[in-house]
Amino acid sequence: MRKLWVLSLKEVLVTFRDVGALLVMLATPLALTLVMMAAFGSGSSGTPLSDIPVLLLNRDEGRFGQMLTDIFFLPSVGNLVTATLVTDEAAARARVEADEVAALVIIPADFSARVFPFGARAQELTGLDVTALAPDATLTPEQQAALTQAFLQSQPSGEPVVVEIYASPDWRISALVVKAIVSRGLEQLNVQIAGTTYLINKLAARIAQAGRQPADMAAALQGGLVTQETVAELPIKLSITSTTGRGFSWLGYYASSMAVLFLMFAVTSGGRTLLAERQRGTLPRLFITPTPAITVLLGKMGGIVLTGILQMLILWGATTLIGAYWGPPGAVLLTIVLLVICASGVGALISAWARTPGQAGAIGSAVTLIGGALSGSFFVRWNLPTWVQYLSLVTPNAWGIEILGRLQAGRALAAILPWLGGMLLATFIYYGVAVVGFRRQFK
Repeated sequence: MRKLWVLSLKEVLVTFRDVGALLVMLATPLALTLVMMAAFGSGSSGTPLSDIPVLLLNRDEGRFGQMLTDIFFLPSVGNLVTATLVTDEAAARARVEADEVAALVIIPADFSARVFPFGARAQELTGLDVTALAPDATLTPEQQAALTQAFLQSQPSGEPVVVEIYASPDWRISALVVKAIVSRGLEQLNVQIAGTTYLINKLAARIAQAGRQPADMAAALQGGLVTQETVAELPIKLSITSTTGRGFSWLGYYASSMAVLFLMFAVTSGGRTLLAERQRGTLPRLFITPTPAITVLLGKMGGIVLTGILQMLILWGATTLIGAYWGPPGAVLLTIVLLVICASGVGALISAWARTPGQAGAIGSAVTLIGGALSGSFFVRWNLPTWVQYLSLVTPNAWGIEILGRLQAGRALAAILPWLGGMLLATFIYYGVAVVGFRRQFK
């Protein structure tokens, strides 16, 4: 029993003295759990998305424009958005373009009249708000005649009314939330109009049965009002535009973020081969040749960089064929080259300081997974708290996803140059620390 205990304790001590094993067993799942909690909440009523700044420009003076505006202030929306009513469109658009707010929602002046033309014309002729009529409402003959006239004069134009959401590309997920809120408001308008249409049809049937209108006018009022087919979808077009002309794409985002994640797996695995070759004796034999050691190391790292570039180019081409957009080709190509060099620096850093190939593999996998979770490889980066987004910039994953995300949103090359500069600075740091480790190992 004592021998069994000693052997068991020895395995436990060996495992817990292995930094790579600790990263895989403890640090990685803990980090993934914490990051997931930060991104999606702790399971309580809280939400990681809150107080999204939204501007509302309501040019409509009718009931339905006000209803669509009020949806942003309902208790059910909670603190998801912080809506502000504005009157100056130019100033509001400027705030969106300056990325001060997530989006501007513009409701046109003729919104109510074009969404439900019969209701607008009926209120004009009778003074009645038909959307507020009770099922047992009693109408005077004059009101009945006016309703019939309102119907005959309020045929739909056929052109949909446009509700515009002018969104900032730096608030990608927030813009989708705003779109969802507006869509919910449109669904409520649809229910309101469908209910009003049903009620007016019932009133028309009563008018026809009582014979208080000429047969042709009563039939027109009863059978010619908005039908079930036309109320199934409102004559509204929801237009989402970005300051750069491009919106958020799930396909484009995950195509590039997954490519960055598996690039990290590839470069950390390539860096591990240096230790494997040293263990097998291949690397020492190369060092005793006339070739300088620095040349050997640079040749090894150059092969890793070329492999990574080819990997990214293939993934870029393949995902583009299925509809993913990564950005302007020239800017994407430059980003890929610099990103692969930066990522290879992490591989060099691991191989320079790890003791064995197994340890390097474990550390590489842990760094890749933690970096992927922090930077947004598994879920949208901009859904993370701001402090996590800044913290993740210690990894190449974050730089790659941030830069490619901006290119996908329509940013020009000049707009991402500061980010490319930051990634180059991180590259110099990775390789600087790696050089110290290589000198220690191969002196």
